[in-house]
Amino acid sequence: MEEEKEVLIVEDSPAQAEHLRRILSKYGYSSFVALNGKEALEILKDHSPKAIISDVIMPELNGFQLCQIVKQNEKTKDITFILLTSLSDPKDIVEGIKVGADGFIMKPYNANYLISTLQYLLSLKELRKTGIIEPSIEFTLFGKRYRLNTSQIQILNLLLSVYEKKFEESLEIKELKNTIDKLSKEITKIKEQESEYDVLIEGIPAPIIVIRKDNEEIISTNSYALSFFNIKKEEIIGKKITDLLSFTPLYFAKFKVLLLQNHENKSFNLKGKLISKEEELEIIAIYITYKEIPSLQLVIKKG
Repeated sequence: MEEEKEVLIVEDSPAQAEHLRRILSKYGYSSFVALNGKEALEILKDHSPKAIISDVIMPELNGFQLCQIVKQNEKTKDITFILLTSLSDPKDIVEGIKVGADGFIMKPYNANYLISTLQYLLSLKELRKTGIIEPSIEFTLFGKRYRLNTSQIQILNLLLSVYEKKFEESLEIKELKNTIDKLSKEITKIKEQESEYDVLIEGIPAPIIVIRKDNEEIISTNSYALSFFNIKKEEIIGKKITDLLSFTPLYFAKFKVLLLQNHENKSFNLKGKLISKEEELEIIAIYITYKEIPSLQLVIKKG
């Protein structure tokens, strides 16, 4: 359905809103535009978008206030909420987490970064529905207690790397960075990679493989998948997914159908086995666009 790819843009600059709308349209997303938080709430009375992308500084209701209202409403609380921030104040990050924001996009942004972040957060929501829950950790910062999940810590790390360059002498940033550095070592090691999407999926505690829809070749994977298949990254990239997994005739036919269709950010269940073992696996397939290539993201679970 068309509503599966609807995004609500909340931006008080018509020019910026149109720029964002064009980027989303290029990747198949339809969008509504609200010039402030109050207009956004009126639109939400009649529509249930897949995601909301909102500027922080706006008249009427700012982005934090809008996010808090959306997340406290039973009807809208599950909508993925992304804040656009210029990183003018490090406390913006903490405030965004406090009101329940699902992610941040730094201004100015490029199209690939924006779409990668959006697709990651939408995919993460689908994975939570299947029972793959991220570990969380509590910590105290500026005298307040917070709980973060793995993906939020990753987002903080990515944003802090930019903050560090802009505010090297800031004591607040040093305190924030030191805290997150300690937490990150306990949870995951995020490798520097060319693709923002590759960095983001590293924190999901399940094997993830991305394959091209046109030829079934593996084009990306996270460390959990490499460990699961006991294979090096340079050995797995370029392989066919059927070199690693086998399907029954029924699920093989369903898999082939999925390669021919496109239901962006919807999940489908498959069953398969390792080529070398008989243990049954559950496979969750989600349509994504990876580096502008139509792809399937496969999340593997033991049956």
